[in-house]
Amino acid sequence: MLKSILFNKINFYKIFLIITVLIASGCKKEPAPELTLTSTNLSVLNKAGSEKIAFTCNGNWTVASSETWFTVAPSFGNGNGEITVTFSENSATDERNGNIILTTGTLTKTVRISQSRTLLDIDTPTISFTKESSLAKISIVSNTNWQIIVPPGTTWINISPLSGSQNMDVNISVLANDGALRTVDLAIKYAQTEKIVSVSQQRGKNTAPEAPKLKLPANNNLDANRLPTFRWAASKDPDNDVVVYNLEYSKGGTNWTISQSIQDTVLNISAYLDANSTYSWRVRATDSMGDFAYSQTYTFKTGVKKSYFDGEFKIAQENTAGALPSEILFIGDGYISEDFEEGGKFDKEVDEGINYLFDTEPYRSYKQYFKVYKQAGYSRDQGVTQTDKNITKNTKYSVSFKGGSSMESNSDAVFSSAKLIPGVDDIKLRELLIVLLVNENRYAGTCWTWSDGKTIAITPVSRNSNPSYHYKGVLLHEAGGHGFGRLADEYVSSTNAGKTITAEDTQKLKDRFNKNHAANVDLTSDTTLVRWKHFLRRAGYDRVGVYEGAYYYPFGVWRPELTSCMINNIAYYNAASREAIVKRVLAKAGEPYSLNSFLSKDILKEPSQAAVLQTKSFNPLTFVPLAPPVYVK
Repeated sequence: MLKSILFNKINFYKIFLIITVLIASGCKKEPAPELTLTSTNLSVLNKAGSEKIAFTCNGNWTVASSETWFTVAPSFGNGNGEITVTFSENSATDERNGNIILTTGTLTKTVRISQSRTLLDIDTPTISFTKESSLAKISIVSNTNWQIIVPPGTTWINISPLSGSQNMDVNISVLANDGALRTVDLAIKYAQTEKIVSVSQQRGKNTAPEAPKLKLPANNNLDANRLPTFRWAASKDPDNDVVVYNLEYSKGGTNWTISQSIQDTVLNISAYLDANSTYSWRVRATDSMGDFAYSQTYTFKTGVKKSYFDGEFKIAQENTAGALPSEILFIGDGYISEDFEEGGKFDKEVDEGINYLFDTEPYRSYKQYFKVYKQAGYSRDQGVTQTDKNITKNTKYSVSFKGGSSMESNSDAVFSSAKLIPGVDDIKLRELLIVLLVNENRYAGTCWTWSDGKTIAITPVSRNSNPSYHYKGVLLHEAGGHGFGRLADEYVSSTNAGKTITAEDTQKLKDRFNKNHAANVDLTSDTTLVRWKHFLRRAGYDRVGVYEGAYYYPFGVWRPELTSCMINNIAYYNAASREAIVKRVLAKAGEPYSLNSFLSKDILKEPSQAAVLQTKSFNPLTFVPLAPPVYVK
């Protein structure tokens, strides 16, 4: 028994000793990680190469790179070590950077690596040689290899050296030149980097440009305008130099007036010449080397005829009634300066348009309320751009035919010209109807209206034998109807056959109603609500009813009469349209509107016989309507 107890005690002490040793060994601490670098920054050149980085470490370590343009090896190890950083060439013009990341345990250290950019520069981008054989140098500043590329076939220039590295001077020599101007671009290249040196050598001899050939005023003209347009043919230069011109003119052959140099071959002077006087004129053509040639000298005698200056306006019609007049401005695009002779093409076509408008009711009965201006705007070319026909013209207001009957212009230029008229500013433009006549015999037209009230009615001077396609019909529709009357179109578009007006177009029309526009159409057929109900069943107004089909749709919108200018451009505005025009006239004049007063002056209640015949020949299936007006917010 005692022996057994003693044996158990001995075993207990052995077990206790073993456990104590195990606990003691388990509580022993690992040393803290240590990592020491020789440097935390590494700067390398743009060339490919490698660098070593040494470090001390007391444990296992790993290393990684942040970029693909350099690698590190080895990628792991134990204890003190050394890694090799291998980098590719930097052919870019920007420095590049990256990080080398070393890690041991929980400790991380970073080495910042920077590689310099490729440097390639020159001390001058241009070299000019005289015509003699000569030598010049360019200095190349570089930290890399480079080469000079000379265009094939360039035999008059010699370059040494054609390649190199680092900084270097390059000799450029040229042979003597007895011919035309020489030019060549030399490319100094490395990888994607390129510098251009433009080399030129003066011509050995220069040839003056051809003598200009004079056109207008014609030689010995005995009745020239006092504001003549001088025109001549362009001079060719044998050396392809740029040629500029100076107009010279003189009364009596002495004291020549010399214009500024221009590259154009047309010039308008800034003051009238004396009437009934003899003038001489000539043109000098000068090339970029200073060589010149004179034209012949022409003579002409002025009479008494005058022209508009560019931008000059005249009052074509003065108002005699109303506190404030309703104002209309006629301007033109595609008219050259000769077209603005007083009584000439522009005057005649404006006067023609004024007569068309004020020979049509209600404009005829209210003519005394209108003030009408006409204003010159010189275009470089006659006619205007026709985009749909690939015809391009240089004109004052950049009018263009867009296809179909759609047209547009440079409205900013139009408004700027209008504001040359005293008293016309941004406020007054909102009430001024601008009729932009277009010097093209083509049927089209578009009225542009801005939300603040500004309006430009683009109206070509069409001479079509069909009255609906003639200048008169276009003017009455675009200017008299849309422009001044703020009327809506009443025709039905072929693209809407069988359709009811959409919700979107219904809202657009309601927006027009809210501005007191589009008085000649309505969205209801209810005779007690329709906008022209006061004309229904009134004596003398038997034509007035409620007819479905207007505003481009056959259904869901109504018009007051079967025929109207706003359908097919006849010289007749229906009763609702006439009333809308008169209301606007009287509002501007500061006079009240009354239905009785309107009725007493409304003398033409049906189309003329000519308009009736025009309507009878109207075929809605083949008729090409004018483009819808454009409303600009």
